[in-house]
Amino acid sequence: MSLMHPQRIITQMMVDKMLDFQASREAWRMTAEPMTAIVWQRLTTKREANEALIDTDNVITITSRDYPASDYSYVVDDEDDDEDDDAIIDFGDTRAGQEYTDRHPPSPHNVQRKDMDQSKFNPSIHSPINTTASKYLFYVAFAGGDVSNGHVDIKASYRHQMSLRIDEESCSLNLDCFEYKPTCLDILIDGEDPPPTRGEENAYDNLIITAGRGNFDENDPELLEEGEDYRADWVQTGRDFTMTHYKALCGKFLNSRVFRVRIALSNVKGIRLIAKPVDTSRPRDPRENDSDLSAVLILEIADPLGQDSFAVRTVRSRRNNDDAFSLCPDWLPGDDTGSKATRFYFYGSVREMKQTAGYMARICPKVARMFEGKESNSLALAPGVISVDYASAPSHNSNSMVGVSSSTYDKPFPPPSAWDGSIASAREIFERILAREENPMKRMMLRMMTSGPEDIVAINQDPNASPEDVMLSSLVGRQFLRGGGTDGMLNALGNARESGQDLEECIIS
Repeated sequence: MSLMHPQRIITQMMVDKMLDFQASREAWRMTAEPMTAIVWQRLTTKREANEALIDTDNVITITSRDYPASDYSYVVDDEDDDEDDDAIIDFGDTRAGQEYTDRHPPSPHNVQRKDMDQSKFNPSIHSPINTTASKYLFYVAFAGGDVSNGHVDIKASYRHQMSLRIDEESCSLNLDCFEYKPTCLDILIDGEDPPPTRGEENAYDNLIITAGRGNFDENDPELLEEGEDYRADWVQTGRDFTMTHYKALCGKFLNSRVFRVRIALSNVKGIRLIAKPVDTSRPRDPRENDSDLSAVLILEIADPLGQDSFAVRTVRSRRNNDDAFSLCPDWLPGDDTGSKATRFYFYGSVREMKQTAGYMARICPKVARMFEGKESNSLALAPGVISVDYASAPSHNSNSMVGVSSSTYDKPFPPPSAWDGSIASAREIFERILAREENPMKRMMLRMMTSGPEDIVAINQDPNASPEDVMLSSLVGRQFLRGGGTDGMLNALGNARESGQDLEECIIS
């Protein structure tokens, strides 16, 4: 790979902030791989991490055995990552394995000065931090008596778009959210989607190639034309159709923002961790682990979030000062949602929610005592009282709301669609890819492995489906019903794969 290859440059540039790098990589996967975007929506843990959890009594108690080690660093051992070197994701940002972030303002030196080496931990401008939930943090709900419509939620469109990070020094829980949301593109065949504009490539060049000193027009709407240098040998130059789209994404991602909500653990007056009950009616797959089970971590606070609870930074900027967090008003969708909220519902996997709760208890004795039943806990599971639904969230005292979130900010906040959990054009691009596949059986296999058996059955209702697809859909439909629905079909495919049976034969037999 050339030294000027965009992926090499981005990796080297973002090595000091691995969360930013992982989020950018996942955003690119959603851009370039429509099947990944669709499968992400079908992830069992994600589908089951919903409001139904808060009406169950499967409450998890955190003890000292659940506390992360003193040298804790966010690590996920996950077999579904494609890259050989990414079976384990480690967010330790320094060579010592210590993770850090720009200090949350106000602090004496919260601005990254140009004369400081930003690649190394500096206690005057950096704060040690530990990411506890990121890859499987699916969405967050904010509730309280005065929150619009009872509650407001934000949903991740890709892994790492939202993260929970604990600042041990300030004893706080930080929710960090990338505003950037990609649009899926058909990049497998040159020319299916238009190339980036010159302005989009200029945004990358201004920030990356010229080390922030470039001044190329980032608003140039002209499309790169066929035959230009981006179609040259990218192994040598880093320029081809796919890499040009990658550079355009990186330029937009790096110039986008990260928004934060900070919750002081001293302000927490109630906590409850609920996990989806394990289905004992079926044998558990030995490959399943806590990342396959959904959970919700609920916090209730005593006082409204103050004006130092909301912050924003640019992922990477030519103006170094923008790379550090600065205070901003309540940025959440709705009317002062974060300032009014009394409860916060974090939906994700059991593993990551336990990591978060365990770390909170480790650094905050008050939280530890709540889990042990030795401290007043407004969310404790009481006899006959199970639900902690949104409607039951109390309101803040009106007198305590004075002066909340009074910071000023001269830029527009992201629209609610930034965190609606969707990826634009994913289904359209997926169908376009299927239409190019001439083998009807392969089309059916791709559809089933990506969208699920239900999507195959739905082919019968599509007036534009080919005769071959309708025939195969009927065969698979009968097998689907005879085999016990989705679970039965997937189990049959799993058994066929393990026994070496032909998958096509399994589907239509």
